[in-house]
Amino acid sequence: MLVSRVRKNLAIGLVITVVITALSVVVADDGSKVEELRKSLIVGLSVTGAVTGGTWLVQRRRSAP
Repeated sequence: MLVSRVRKNLAIGLVITVVITALSVVVADDGSKVEELRKSLIVGLSVTGAVTGGTWLVQRRRSAP
């Protein structure tokens, strides 16, 4: 159960990061596509890591004796 929730959150977060990154790069029309890509990836991966890490910690504490 612990691993499945963490993996599920990680997979969902990565999919959302890829979609938002792709959209922001497509929308960037002022020639700053690389900068938009970098910013979107940093923000998306940071949020994904925080949510996944938080889920992992909560599940770990709940399963502790």
